[in-house]
Amino acid sequence: MRRLYIATPINGRKGHSFQEKLNAAYDRICLLKSLLRDNEMFEGYELTSTFDIHDDGIMPTEAEAMGDCIAEVLSCDAIYLDHGWLQSKGCRLEHSAAKIYGLRIYEHDRL
Repeated sequence: MRRLYIATPINGRKGHSFQEKLNAAYDRICLLKSLLRDNEMFEGYELTSTFDIHDDGIMPTEAEAMGDCIAEVLSCDAIYLDHGWLQSKGCRLEHSAAKIYGLRIYEHDRL
């Protein structure tokens, strides 16, 4: 099965604390998974994100999290970049890895 990595900004989300921003990003990923599953364009993709990697409740450092995310991106066939990704260092890094390795790239604002 083909795999699609969903990249969404975390620090760009509204919230006073990092945990609130993380919660908002998690909610956005859940919404995107629902929307993408219903979209014929993404039929046949298994959907994954940073929250599927770090589901053990242990908060990694930013560097550890980005390393894990890049490894996950490179295990996928395509990447979906959510609205606002250009303002996110992490999403831009994920985009660069996807571009370098020739993954299919879907941008929220260009669909």
